[in-house]
Amino acid sequence: MTTRTLLRTVSATLAALLLAACGGSGGGGSTELAGANVAVVATVAPDFSGSNTQLIDLDNDFETTAGLTPRDRSDYALARFGGHFYPIGRFQIDTVAKYSFDAPTQQIYEYSALDTPEDPTSNPADLVFVDARKAYLVRRGSDKIWIVDPSAESEAAFKLGELDLSAYRDADASGSPEPIDGVIVDGRLYVVMQRTVDNSPSDPGTSPFVAVFDVATDQEIDTNPDDDASNPKGIALDVRNPNGFAYAPGVGLFLSATGDPFASFRGEPRRYNGGIVRIDTTDFSTTLVVDDGPETSGEHPYGSIGDLVILDADTAFFSGLEAFQNTSLFAFNPTTGVANETPVAGYAGIDIVTLAGGPEGNLWVGIGSVDMPRIELVSPDQQTVQTIGLIQNPTAIRFAD
Repeated sequence: MTTRTLLRTVSATLAALLLAACGGSGGGGSTELAGANVAVVATVAPDFSGSNTQLIDLDNDFETTAGLTPRDRSDYALARFGGHFYPIGRFQIDTVAKYSFDAPTQQIYEYSALDTPEDPTSNPADLVFVDARKAYLVRRGSDKIWIVDPSAESEAAFKLGELDLSAYRDADASGSPEPIDGVIVDGRLYVVMQRTVDNSPSDPGTSPFVAVFDVATDQEIDTNPDDDASNPKGIALDVRNPNGFAYAPGVGLFLSATGDPFASFRGEPRRYNGGIVRIDTTDFSTTLVVDDGPETSGEHPYGSIGDLVILDADTAFFSGLEAFQNTSLFAFNPTTGVANETPVAGYAGIDIVTLAGGPEGNLWVGIGSVDMPRIELVSPDQQTVQTIGLIQNPTAIRFAD
């Protein structure tokens, strides 16, 4: 992949001018924003030279703060719970930091996510909350999920225990099954593991898995108790390179998978072995509801499937990757599985970086751009209803639970 190459100061200036011309919200603003009805946005510089965090006030015409947590590294995830947000430093950063909305520029803590200081990286990917005193830190570079206390007042008190994923280790030298995302549904933690071999998601002998744990006991649930007892307890997936979960009460639990869009980097043909899977949380069965296209057909209307958001029983959206920074937005019905093969108008061939479902029922589309980084709100009937300018490209959007 190539990197984006213009200075972020020029990008922010141009974004503000362009958004003022089109009537959108500006990318700068006060640092005094606080409150429950606030969106938290992780951002990254176009050239990946640094990152930041912004808040967006949903009660005040989508007013945005200035950058709150400037950092000189770019690989950060983001979590939120209650009155706090948590930047998560990923590959070779290996930290979890905590901030309050009452004082969003003042770091409360930054704790290590490494088992020992000598470890190369645990590459934390997600922080999944049970409540204010218990959460699960999903670490892509480790076969151990940490059970942590997000309210801990010292680093020694942060880690409470571990969940063991060693039964899912893949065949390469990493020693990790590469857990990438987690979600809690009906008192159970679902964790999806990519299990790539030497960074190749196409190996037909290495299925991704979803492990399921009881949140009350932290014990793994055997999702297929009738099979051989030596088999892993989790849910085997037929798709490759899973991204993450999307859940909506009354609609269900879904998982998107990208397949292998960058196989050409290894001198191999692009592989279409992803899609969107529904996971039945009663019997743990899976159904492929959207296919990215048969391998040999040449018909791949969505490209490779990326982020997924379920708004309601009739409305969902996903991004489809054709090439780096060339992404389109597609709508589908999560109940019937019928997907529109034509992109949403105005959202074809752009750099869609992240998607999120907003509290008022709109889709939030994070768009990367050197000159106009922004979030656009799309209604369920596929109309753009708001544009919000940002100082940098959005990488994650989080709302109050």
